[in-house]
Amino acid sequence: MTYDDLPSVEGIDLINYVDESQLEDVMRLVGQDLSEPYSTFTYRYFLHRWPQLCILAVPANDSVDGTASDDTNVRRPIGCVVCKIDVGDDESDERDVLQKIDQTNSAGDGSHKARDSKVLTGYIGMLAVEKEYRRSGIGTALVHHAIHRMKQMGCQSIRLETEVSNKGAVRLYEDRFGFIREELLVKYYLNWGDAYRLRLWLDG
Repeated sequence: MTYDDLPSVEGIDLINYVDESQLEDVMRLVGQDLSEPYSTFTYRYFLHRWPQLCILAVPANDSVDGTASDDTNVRRPIGCVVCKIDVGDDESDERDVLQKIDQTNSAGDGSHKARDSKVLTGYIGMLAVEKEYRRSGIGTALVHHAIHRMKQMGCQSIRLETEVSNKGAVRLYEDRFGFIREELLVKYYLNWGDAYRLRLWLDG
């Protein structure tokens, strides 16, 4: 499967996370279906260190009554994906390699991959879409864009955990994107629910 042909969803724009003015929206979206609560620190850990790996789905400017609008309520996010990159064995490794990624991005040479021997592993930490907007391709588009960005940043693989009971998420990752089951995590969540650890290996 190629991740360079990025899908779009009619009436929906995918935008980047910019600053903490959007934090409450991310927490609202993710919190609606959590089997266990995340602290504000957890959200900030992802969003401050990897803001480029948080993508928000919002109604397009002209998707309300056929007229253009920039009203903040109209453009309130209805979906999001939040990711990070794991690098080496410690945070000093992580800082060094991510700095190289930023420097390469700034160089504007068309390549976003860090020139480093460290193994980069992408991680999808959170994916959420408001219930009334599900089954419209928004979740698929968010994951596809996130995979594309992590691949461009040099990740060799991407992993995640999802509840065994969440059949929709398992189908999305396995059937749509080709993730494989790497491990069964028994009683992984606070509600004692089991999880699958899934991994997607990326081509070079």
